[in-house]
Amino acid sequence: MNRDNDAILSEATHWHLASGDDSMDWQGFTQWLQADPRHRDAYDEIALTAQMLDEHRSELVQDDTVVLDAQDTEVTRPVFVRRARWAGFAIAASLAAILVAPQFLSPASQVYETAAASRHIALADGSFIVLAPRSRLTIEGRDQDHIALSGGALFDIRHDPSRQLAISASGLTISDIGTRFDIQAQDNAVRVAVVEGKVEVSADTMDAPVRLPAGKGLAYDASAGTATVTPVQAANVGSWQQGRLSYENARLALVVADLRRYAGVSVEVPAALRDRRFSGTLIVDNGDAALRDLVQLMGLRLGGRSGAWRLEQR
Repeated sequence: MNRDNDAILSEATHWHLASGDDSMDWQGFTQWLQADPRHRDAYDEIALTAQMLDEHRSELVQDDTVVLDAQDTEVTRPVFVRRARWAGFAIAASLAAILVAPQFLSPASQVYETAAASRHIALADGSFIVLAPRSRLTIEGRDQDHIALSGGALFDIRHDPSRQLAISASGLTISDIGTRFDIQAQDNAVRVAVVEGKVEVSADTMDAPVRLPAGKGLAYDASAGTATVTPVQAANVGSWQQGRLSYENARLALVVADLRRYAGVSVEVPAALRDRRFSGTLIVDNGDAALRDLVQLMGLRLGGRSGAWRLEQR
């Protein structure tokens, strides 16, 4: 079925506006993107236009077609008060000319924080981030290419040779050119796992950057000065979205930190146990139950009470 550009652009506008809502149908959006190559192009143009409008709100005259929403304190997007009809990509092209003026400043930082639930974040170029529970993400730069992460996030980044994304997390810098990967950052430890494409990982304490292709992961410990490359299973990357945490020879301190983030359970780990290694899978829909499973698998004992657990040697 052939559809004209106006119809496709209207659908792209709908999806872009919906992406700022917690009730966004991400599965439906993904199916729409994959249904026709023109959908991705249309969405990219709408996202770029929205970004330009937001950056230059003070230079634009507000009329009865476009209203710039200043109520959203987390991410500001243009709101169209009646169905917009886009003649090709003329609006994006005309707004692009504004960028040649050097006096315009970069947009302010966008900060996202989550409590017990994850959050989907759409970038202007069509890339997506799923921010894990109890995590914080800061996005900066005109091209949204400087990101700081504390906690966990799954990244699905659109390939763009003219832009290189840089993500900082606990002293580590992850540079991406278009791929799908997961980052977990806790205190001085960072874990990176790549599903598609490749990333480059660097730090001041590393002798040289490390390139991670698909199927590889890196465990970085700044306090110990180590960076270990290991194989990863694609099915386990980002499995926290399905309430499942899988490990292969992971430090107990990191496993416990994950249980706090993804299951909301807090437990004290004595220094003598922090470096004990764990391999296995935990189901985290019930935090206390997941903690008991961990204790049983590792031959430990659980002391204290719910809300104030502590791990002990048997």
